[in-house]
Amino acid sequence: MHLNGLPLYSLALKNAINPHTLTVAPDTPLIEVLHLMAQVRSSCPVRGENPLLEVEETSESFQERLKRASCVLAIEGSELVGIFTERDIVRLTAGGMDFKTLKVADVMSHPVITLTQSDSYDIFNALSIFRQHRIRHLPILDPEGQIVGMLTPGSIRASMQPANLLTRLWSVADVMSAQVIHAPMTASVLNLAQLMAEYRVSCVVIARMEEQDLRTEEKALQDSILSLSDSGKSLRREHFLKPVGIVTEGDVVKFQALELNLSQLQAQEVMSTPLFCLGPDESLWVAHQEMQRRHVRRLVVVGHQGELLGVVSQTSLLQVLDPTEMYGVIEALQQAVDDRTIELRNANQQLQKQIAYRVKAEEELQKAHDDLKRQVDKRTAELQAANLLLKEDIAKRQQVEEALRQSEAQLREQANQLELALHELQRTQSQLIQTEKMSSLGQLVAGVAHEINNPVSFIHGNLPYATQYVRDLLHLVHLYQQHYTLPIPAIQAQADAIDLNFLLEDLPKLLASMQLGVERIRQIVLSLRNFSRLDQAEMKPVDLHEGIDSTLLILQNRLKPRSGHPGILVIKEYGDLPPVNCYAGQLNQVFMNILSNAVDALDESESLKGLQNIPQSGSEVEHRVGTIRIRTEVLNGDWVTIRFADNGPGMTETVLKKLFDPFYTTKPPGKGTGLGLSISYQIVVEKHGGHLKCFSAPGQGTEFAIEIPTLLVNK
Repeated sequence: MHLNGLPLYSLALKNAINPHTLTVAPDTPLIEVLHLMAQVRSSCPVRGENPLLEVEETSESFQERLKRASCVLAIEGSELVGIFTERDIVRLTAGGMDFKTLKVADVMSHPVITLTQSDSYDIFNALSIFRQHRIRHLPILDPEGQIVGMLTPGSIRASMQPANLLTRLWSVADVMSAQVIHAPMTASVLNLAQLMAEYRVSCVVIARMEEQDLRTEEKALQDSILSLSDSGKSLRREHFLKPVGIVTEGDVVKFQALELNLSQLQAQEVMSTPLFCLGPDESLWVAHQEMQRRHVRRLVVVGHQGELLGVVSQTSLLQVLDPTEMYGVIEALQQAVDDRTIELRNANQQLQKQIAYRVKAEEELQKAHDDLKRQVDKRTAELQAANLLLKEDIAKRQQVEEALRQSEAQLREQANQLELALHELQRTQSQLIQTEKMSSLGQLVAGVAHEINNPVSFIHGNLPYATQYVRDLLHLVHLYQQHYTLPIPAIQAQADAIDLNFLLEDLPKLLASMQLGVERIRQIVLSLRNFSRLDQAEMKPVDLHEGIDSTLLILQNRLKPRSGHPGILVIKEYGDLPPVNCYAGQLNQVFMNILSNAVDALDESESLKGLQNIPQSGSEVEHRVGTIRIRTEVLNGDWVTIRFADNGPGMTETVLKKLFDPFYTTKPPGKGTGLGLSISYQIVVEKHGGHLKCFSAPGQGTEFAIEIPTLLVNK
């Protein structure tokens, strides 16, 4: 049926067929198939780090289509012999099957329900097969039996663009599933998989119970006569489920591919959150667009207070494609169009009468206009004469104003140049001061490391020989004891005096301890050399973790527990970073400035606690220990980020705005120059083309984030 010459639906199967499918051989190990399905889904954008890409379905690449692959086809030769889906993985997981011992042929569904491509089949035929066999994947074959593509509820939904007229007549509440399988946040992923397998659903909503205060009807009637002191007596408590996350079949596939222990993995650790939600009154067209924009298969339906009402999925949207209901709605629309046409025809007749009346009125207005034009022409001639005099006066005034503007612009330009010169002078001065300080510190550190390294190298080189000599002497003593079991009294007395048996046992341990101590000193010397980087002033690829560790080693004395101070806990969460092309010495300077400030903030916080003398239990002391968390990771393949976070007192918004200004400091006089973070900002942003950001709030700690490219070109 057509409306105003436009088709309401595109019913052809070819518009909904996804030509890209995953195929494997029947004897493929199931664990490889599992990794394949997880791999093509793992490249989806991570939530929270980047916004979702709003890409139309028709413009997707082959890799982007594979990201939503939820099944594989088993092909033997050129014949389709089986199908294996995400739901099969969930079923096997719930049954505790070992994926490493199975092959696709052992668990695939066969024979496969298929549909041969033909002009006589449309979307309604496919939907009928979906409902009849309760399946979600329908392979499409050509007349020769070769695979053309895959038909799924998602591919049908993606071809529904011309159906917007009908979908706007339905609301989400009409088709949503109100019987939602949900679980608490503490449930294990294995329990979630068992729920999916038991109830044959593709997801489990993670929800928590919340309380809500509601006024009773009696209280609403009495508000006009009761005083404020009695306003809380008629409150009652109600509970409702609030969704906080969701776990799907695809998530179970990914966890199995990672070989995680699903019985110990809790839902709150892996659930997708925040949820993509809709209200029950939204139209199905809005739900369809939201699924297409978010690249998801289902949306959670919530009330105005966030309570869980149901779930709407791709299959739910396809419920409206029932031929009987669809054509009934079209007939109702056609009747509405006919009624509207009659109304428009009557309105057109009224407009014709109004047009005739307006034509007559326009003739009278034209006559009045001609009279007015003659009067205007006369007045215009008078005004033109006066306007010539005004133009001459205005021209003279404009010349004077232009001269004043030029003079003012010159003065302003000179002032701006002076201000820029002063600012550049201050920056140059701060850089020179800090550079000289770090250069002196680097030379001192390198000199100390060199002086220590010489005697340590001597000891380290002679210890193996000393150890071997002692072993030879001990062996000789053992031989004497074996062949002269009854020594003379003088030798026996001396052996008892020096406790010979203990000496023979303890001397090798003593030498081993000396060897360990020398190795420790060599590591410290190496860390001091790595920190100074005097031999690496030029840009070159370096290991950032090595620079961070060297800085921490230098600050180790301030991190250790001491009298009246519990010490500072350093937590390293290092990612797999590639070598970064950078100025290593300057970046070590940035690490030292940030870590020193974090230690100062934690020391100040600990001092304030000591002055307040607040008694604390053992668990409270452990929870309030100063902590510095260092996390590194790769961003978008060619950038790295280093985050330094502490649980100190934090900073106000006013301090954050001035944090990177030269000579600005919050420390007492004599304890800070205000140059460390300013120069760190210049090193990261100007020298390395990166970003240096700070996030903080009073009582919430402070976090510095350094982002630099891995392949910076030498400037």
